[in-house]
Amino acid sequence: MIQPGLERIGQLLKNVQFPWKAIHVAGTNGKGSICQHAAGLLARRSIKVGKFTSPHLIDRWDCIMINNKIVNHHQFSKVEERFLQASKEENINASPFEILTATAFTLFNEAGVEVGVIEVGMGGKLDATNILNNQAVSVISKIARDHEGFLGNTLEEIAKHKAGILRPNVPYIVNPMNEYHVHDVIDAYAKEIGAGPRLHGDTIELKRSIYSSNDWRKFAEPARPFQRDNAVLAIVAVQETLKSINRPMKPDTIASEVATKRNSLNLGRFHQLNVEPVFGNERGRGHKILVDGAHNPDAALALAEYVKSNQMRTLRTLASPPRSGKSITWVLAMTEGKDAEKYLSTLLSPGDNVITTSFGPVDGMPWVKPMAPEDLAKRARRAVPGITALAMPVRGAIRALCAAKYLGGGDQPIVLTGSLYLAGDFYRELRAVGGLKSTYMGGKGKSPASLPLFWTNEDFKADLAVFKKMHKQEQERVNRFLSGQATDTISVGDDTETPSQRKRRIQDEVAELEKQIQDLEVEEFKLTQPLRDEQNDFENAQQMTSTLSSRSENNFYRDYDNIRKELENGPNSKTFKYLRLRKQRLSLELEHKNKLEAEAEAEAEVRSEQPEKTGQAKTSPKIRMHFANAKGGNDRRSIYRPGIVQERRRQA
Repeated sequence: MIQPGLERIGQLLKNVQFPWKAIHVAGTNGKGSICQHAAGLLARRSIKVGKFTSPHLIDRWDCIMINNKIVNHHQFSKVEERFLQASKEENINASPFEILTATAFTLFNEAGVEVGVIEVGMGGKLDATNILNNQAVSVISKIARDHEGFLGNTLEEIAKHKAGILRPNVPYIVNPMNEYHVHDVIDAYAKEIGAGPRLHGDTIELKRSIYSSNDWRKFAEPARPFQRDNAVLAIVAVQETLKSINRPMKPDTIASEVATKRNSLNLGRFHQLNVEPVFGNERGRGHKILVDGAHNPDAALALAEYVKSNQMRTLRTLASPPRSGKSITWVLAMTEGKDAEKYLSTLLSPGDNVITTSFGPVDGMPWVKPMAPEDLAKRARRAVPGITALAMPVRGAIRALCAAKYLGGGDQPIVLTGSLYLAGDFYRELRAVGGLKSTYMGGKGKSPASLPLFWTNEDFKADLAVFKKMHKQEQERVNRFLSGQATDTISVGDDTETPSQRKRRIQDEVAELEKQIQDLEVEEFKLTQPLRDEQNDFENAQQMTSTLSSRSENNFYRDYDNIRKELENGPNSKTFKYLRLRKQRLSLELEHKNKLEAEAEAEAEVRSEQPEKTGQAKTSPKIRMHFANAKGGNDRRSIYRPGIVQERRRQA
């Protein structure tokens, strides 16, 4: 569960110093983009930079990066285990996010980073990241209503929590698009503690050196307003940070860097990609979808505006665009407790199609649960009359996209959104079938552009048969739905789980079992408190646990065994026996799951070692570029199909 407060993180990081400077970013929307811009600008100036954002997207450690590369998994696990052990032995009971934060900061120390770009997990004042005492600048992005149960029901209450990251004599900057009363709350707190000065992004110097350049216009004109705001906040934060380490930044190259990185990969945030298992074919051309983790009304508004403006640009390339535009097909999952009606009424429009689904267990956050798809579909129909909503009875992001393909008729824009946890499930499923192997994903080998196409790749022959069956099932489900028949009577069976997906499911179960065993060990540790009280020596308690694990027959173990027998016959006997039996059963189950996982890995290895077939299509056909509408010196470069260009020329 979520446990706000700095006591536990303080115990984990006692006597730990932070020699690096921090850019600390709080807010509701835009934090991740600000961190990405800031880390990129710093890394390109040969500054060793660490970045810690949350939540993780695909793997638990992918939220920690050094010089824009995900930290090594084994190194991460080693440091994490150290803090897990400390939390257990010292009875700290730290939350998973507190363990993750301590791990990230320690990895930054070990790597010798000069600057850490740190995103607040939730709120600010009581967030684990607020243990920092080395801020170069504090950044507060757009504030909206989210996590009301913890932060308050009004923007003013939420702003007070966010302002908690400010520090005396440390500069701060706030997104100017926040409401006036939000600015008042933040500035009042800054004055109270002596924080500042407050920085601004519209200074004469910035206007002259950055905003007036052609490079900035290349970035700003196609960007949405919130994207420009986030970039400006990052630029100002980086400038101030470099001043604090005596590395002033030349402004003449900033605009070009931001412009060239505008389309850089940012998974889960306005990410467009082709999903070959759903839309691909032997020729390699398919249907692109948009993936975005928008999960509150403000983010939903930004996403809806982006999708519709992007759609209008696409429609302008058609010879006869429909006057009312096209409907959107949304694939949605949301976390329990969210204000779904407000979110959906902001996102959806009458005539849209909606596929509701769910997401799986979230690694490190067992308290996070998805809203039931049927409940979410009902809320969508109530929020926006005139939509078509189908609830998926079977979990799976790619399966939901298959249903979306048939519900939308194959030519409607498709957007997967509502939760970063759904986006994470989607990327994991896609990675399992080789659809996403970039360095950012932690994968190895070829880049996505050079990978053999899914439908012609012999490595995924077994998965291919499964996906063909999945397509048939979802086409039948949509047909039943549109004809008013029941959709939950379609049997999907276990045979629709690919070997790659089975491996991932087993890994998730193993992680959950390990977490349960750790919780049981903590309870067992508490139940042996009488022994530790008698010894009055914590080092003896450590010796006790090591002696127990080795099963050696020394005097100390016999003392422990006597205490255990007393406990078994005492008032807590039932609880103690249950914990021991439960732990024993889970340990056996874990051993079984590990064996299945090894079998799945061996099976995947055999398929990956198959020789590559010759004559495969390596790349997609090139898109032809035409310079149309270039009359009167107005050279607008757009991509058209050759047939449309010829038709327009004949009409001219």
